[in-house]
Amino acid sequence: MKSVLRKIPLVMKGRLAGRATETAPPPAPDAWRNTDPPFIPPDHVREMIGNPAIRVVSFDIFDTLLLRPAIRPRDIFHLLARKVDAVHGVDFIGMRWDAEARLGKDNSNIREIYGYMARRHRLDDATAAALMAEELRCEETLLYPRPDVRMLYDEAVRLGKRVIAISDMYLPGDILGPILKRKGYDLAAVYVSCDYGARKSDGSLYESVLAAEDARPSEILHVGDNYQSDYVEAVRRNITAVWNPSVFDRSFHNESVCERLFGEALRRDPIWSIFLGLSLNRLCGDASRTPDNIASPKSLRRFAEVTLAPLVTAFCLFLVSDRDIQASYRKIHFASRDGWLPHKVYSIVREHLGGIEGVYFYAGRRAYYPFLYDSFFTFAQTLFRADNLDAYTLRDLLGACFADTALLSLMEANISEADKRLPFFRHKDRCLRILRRFDREIADCMREKRARARAYYEKVFDPAEKRHVVFDLGYSGSIGKAMTAVTGRPTDKIYFWEEPPNRELDRASGSLTRLFMKGQIRPPYHLLLEELFSPCEGGVIGYDESGRPVLESMPVTESHEKDLAGAHAACLEYATEFCALLGEYAPYASLREPDAVADICRALWDTPFCNLRLLKNIAFPDPLYRTRADSLEKKLENGMPAATVFSGTGFENPENVHTRAPRLHGARRDIGMHLHLYHRSMAHEIVRYLQDFPAPFDLYITIVDASFAHTARNLFSRAFLPNLEKLLVLNVPNRGRDVAPWVLGMRPYQAAYDLFCHIHTKNSAHFDFRDEWRRYLFDNLIRPDSAAEIINAFAEHPDIGCIFPSIYAKLRQVMTSVGDPLHGSGHEHDLICEMLRRMGLGGEFCRSDLFFSGGTMLWYRPHALRQLFTCELRLDEFAAEPVGVGGTLAHAMERMPAIIAGRNGYTTKSLTLYP
Repeated sequence: MKSVLRKIPLVMKGRLAGRATETAPPPAPDAWRNTDPPFIPPDHVREMIGNPAIRVVSFDIFDTLLLRPAIRPRDIFHLLARKVDAVHGVDFIGMRWDAEARLGKDNSNIREIYGYMARRHRLDDATAAALMAEELRCEETLLYPRPDVRMLYDEAVRLGKRVIAISDMYLPGDILGPILKRKGYDLAAVYVSCDYGARKSDGSLYESVLAAEDARPSEILHVGDNYQSDYVEAVRRNITAVWNPSVFDRSFHNESVCERLFGEALRRDPIWSIFLGLSLNRLCGDASRTPDNIASPKSLRRFAEVTLAPLVTAFCLFLVSDRDIQASYRKIHFASRDGWLPHKVYSIVREHLGGIEGVYFYAGRRAYYPFLYDSFFTFAQTLFRADNLDAYTLRDLLGACFADTALLSLMEANISEADKRLPFFRHKDRCLRILRRFDREIADCMREKRARARAYYEKVFDPAEKRHVVFDLGYSGSIGKAMTAVTGRPTDKIYFWEEPPNRELDRASGSLTRLFMKGQIRPPYHLLLEELFSPCEGGVIGYDESGRPVLESMPVTESHEKDLAGAHAACLEYATEFCALLGEYAPYASLREPDAVADICRALWDTPFCNLRLLKNIAFPDPLYRTRADSLEKKLENGMPAATVFSGTGFENPENVHTRAPRLHGARRDIGMHLHLYHRSMAHEIVRYLQDFPAPFDLYITIVDASFAHTARNLFSRAFLPNLEKLLVLNVPNRGRDVAPWVLGMRPYQAAYDLFCHIHTKNSAHFDFRDEWRRYLFDNLIRPDSAAEIINAFAEHPDIGCIFPSIYAKLRQVMTSVGDPLHGSGHEHDLICEMLRRMGLGGEFCRSDLFFSGGTMLWYRPHALRQLFTCELRLDEFAAEPVGVGGTLAHAMERMPAIIAGRNGYTTKSLTLYP
């Protein structure tokens, strides 16, 4: 309980007081994990309520019976100020924020607070009364029952218990009682500190309750969220008490984590507190469900709850609240693809708050470029980047630009294979000269594309409108220019952000751009919005003869579709709940610093949990520049600098560290072990480790000198190793270091075992700590107590596929100081991707995949690494000796076991008994 007690002052000073704190240093590694004692589950509390000895059931009110959508409760004042400041000509925050403290009276009530405000700020009675009434109306509007506690209340009522509430609060009982009743809580009594001049926080209010209820302390069960006030002080007075943590405590368990994730956003715009408060209530407001660690969301849907959902809801509030937008146009046209989700959310917000119609339509650069350029060749000259200059060919360009036309087949048939393989961006002029042979056909194609596009857009845009407005995330203004050319009407834009060419275009054409984000969002966050705002379909590349959109063919994986649908569902549900909950206050909640979403995303990605991997399954093509559809994780990773070579990798993730489990005495497991005995003088060292091995095992030894075989059999006999069941010594070529003898030599034996261990006589001469490093690995892999712990971990957790020690500290220091990527050289990265493709596991490899045994020694389930032993690897693919410290297939494969296990549905853990 000490960790909880230590946290109480922090919560009181920071969150409840609502004061912005200075930027905190990164939380210590342990702070990211919840080490608080477990709370009592709601089902157990229900059983306690049913105890005949309990006559009275008591609840705390705020954060227990009722929730508010705010991380810091007093941030609701900011919402209220937006409504009342202009109407009443006041600075509500300046008057109200610390009025209770300035009043200098313990346990003051709201009437006394407003009386003080009226005197201090010379408010007339009508204004003071109106402000107080507005605060009470706002407070009640935003309050709603907490689901898990409502279940407990209903059970107490069903059992005929006397149900009361106890609260430290400036709202008196004559105000709180009716509010609670309107929220569904019909209570026998409400005890409030401002009515009794006594507080729960020092226990004195409990004395008043005991006297008023004429009950013995043991007859009262009290449930509340504040550990000190609701549990410690109650138990001190012999009241039966249950600590039911608040949503904040369930979400963070550590104030420094809240500061790290949301502190910057809250400082920039306190209204973020309202949006994020609702997010946390949705994620953690029901104790009957185990919550995620907010710093480590387990799905893209959970990530969207605290990022996309607040952002897109705030954007649509901006649209319906902007009088100029609502008065100037008949419709808002949401352009595909990244207008899809905003259009869906806008429809929800409009249903609650009103507004002009929203229309989703298909538009994309490949569809409307004929209206932006006088010829295809001018358009092609503007293409300036590619993810791989050597891989993107003329064939790729043709497929991207002419897939919806008959011209593609003509050019494919009449351009040589050698010319189609030319890297387009490296030989742009030459490629365009080749296409000049089709100048007339291309010009005809452009005219046809214009005609088909007009047929489509005539159905979308009302010709009676004098001006149109389109929503797109932003950039250069090309969509406005194209729609103006198509419709013959000025087309304005609603953008999240813009670039200088858009401002130039507005000046030249007289068009307008309304920006949601006042600042330029930092790359690569724009990619996140572009792809997660989109439906699970390809982009529009043109229109058919009937004027219907033609979409590119886009292979969609089940996981892509599922993840994207989850994120979208979170946003739609969030918007519905936000509008229903805030009601008349919703229009005042539009964010003024919406680009702070980038701060939240960055903070989530800077945690040690590898949260970028949540985007691994989202893969949209970009055929104008990319030959393959990289995942959104890979695209973002390429644009985000890492603090160290270990940042964003599995080495940093505390969830990859195995926590010790109780010893199991289960069924026997078949265990195999491979030892590559290159340095034969180390045989005695390994025998000493294995002589007390804790379970029966088979041992496979590979050697590179056949003359040593008999000696090896003698040294590793059952005379020295009592638990050894089978020994096989194999002579192998000295090629591929220890990896080829393991992967190729052990291929025939894997299927016979539940668990397998791979070790070798590591003697890295280039490190002066080589002996320490080797002993560290042996200590944590084959020392008897370590081996027993590992075998136990596999038995306890069927999802674990690999286990190895955390990276040796001195090796980590070297790797950090050198600064080379953890995947090794660029050649090794390509080898890993190629091997993954050969194994049928996909070829993409990201930073979050980096988690491996430094030294290539590990335990594993053969089934978890099955492709490693079944793919058609040959010995000659491994470099011949001598080899250096990197750059070979053996070095690449050192990085692969955890990746393979992960793609087979298994986890990988580090387990270190001997640091």
